[in-house]
Amino acid sequence: MKKFIKYSFFLGFAIILSCKNETKKDVITKEEKVITIVDSNGVKKQDSTVVFNRTVDGKSIVKKDEVKKYIYKYKAFDDTEAIITFVHHTDKSNIIIERNKLKIELPQTKADKNIATFEEGGIKAVTEGKKLTITQNGQTFELTKE
Repeated sequence: MKKFIKYSFFLGFAIILSCKNETKKDVITKEEKVITIVDSNGVKKQDSTVVFNRTVDGKSIVKKDEVKKYIYKYKAFDDTEAIITFVHHTDKSNIIIERNKLKIELPQTKADKNIATFEEGGIKAVTEGKKLTITQNGQTFELTKE
């Protein structure tokens, strides 16, 4: 019985010491990177914005509520611009298409290696590389990433 108490005391003491030596790595920093490009005229333009969380060690953290956003400028053949935001949650993805005061949000319905399809309410958006094709009411609009 004395040996049992002695070993239990030793085991409890070892557990307490090991818990004290742990370092806190759960400190999270929110990081936002803005990627800019310079066009042929020497004008700087914002290409995309990436938002993600990191630990103190610099490792990216994926949590249930983490959202990654990628914001790009796309251009149509007639030089009209649209802001396209890809929003990635851990369990779903959306695309937000903004042009003038119009804002459309579509959930992702299919994803392959290089192609992602977003669809809802008769509007379909398909991304493939730098190309975005939007189909609505039989009309097709093609946009390319700047």
